Amino acid sequence: MGNITLGGTGKTPLVVALVAALKQHGLRPAIISRGYGGCIGAGPHLVTAEDKPDQVGDEPILLARLTAVPVVVGWNRKAGLTWLAEQGQYDVVISDDGLQHSVIKGDVEWCLIDGTRGLGNGHCLPAGPLREPVARLRQVDQVLMTGELQPQVAQQLQRVRLEQDYCVLTPQLDQVRRVADDQVAAWPSVGTSLNAIAAIGNPQRFFNDLRAKGYTVEGQGFADHHQFKPQDLPLGELMMTAKDAVKCKPMAQQQNHPWLYATQRLTLPEWLVTKLIQQLDLSAQR
Repeated sequence: MGNITLGGTGKTPLVVALVAALKQHGLRPAIISRGYGGCIGAGPHLVTAEDKPDQVGDEPILLARLTAVPVVVGWNRKAGLTWLAEQGQYDVVISDDGLQHSVIKGDVEWCLIDGTRGLGNGHCLPAGPLREPVARLRQVDQVLMTGELQPQVAQQLQRVRLEQDYCVLTPQLDQVRRVADDQVAAWPSVGTSLNAIAAIGNPQRFFNDLRAKGYTVEGQGFADHHQFKPQDLPLGELMMTAKDAVKCKPMAQQQNHPWLYATQRLTLPEWLVTKLIQQLDLSAQR
């Protein structure tokens, strides 16, 4: 699964939700990832609790923690896929952000689009935000829209003339946890003013989600996968994303910072999961 645009479209919460749904159907999923921001190289490398974000990337560590399934990283995804197959323990492998990885053609391809930003001006890099031409959407098995679908984005998709209907998903902020020890904490009182940071593909979405919960937000966005330094972070209370917390945890522990992070929850419609299982011919393995 992946996207054809630059910037965050909600791939991580989708992978987490898909793993949970497949488990509920009695299947044994695993994940392969590029490990962007890490130094593992070709791999394959199985992510462990001892790994650091600068070794394997921030998202693979987060996925391993949230899904409790094997996450294998390395730019050679085929090697990771081969290693998982050799274990003989897994029914389905999810390739995180693998839509442009032409060496491996997925049996089923899902593409995510941000419901607010859509396809931008419709042009590929560097003239626009697209990694691939819009026509790529006609080749995938399912187009998924994350967030509130704006009318202009719906019009863009109508012009593409998709072969299949798109599915709208709504990620929601869920729990608040302490960065230092990952323990669940209480959400601040509604109306509270929050300092917030986000080093994700679309930081503004995180800040808007906090505002939608009734907070006044002073947000500072960073480049996706930014490696935080102490001077990047304001003193005192701070709210961040779960991906940021993976990298900031050592600093929070060393200095006893009262930092918090918010997790996201996403629920997949049952028809979508059932359709995927049928497409992959996995019903007999349930």
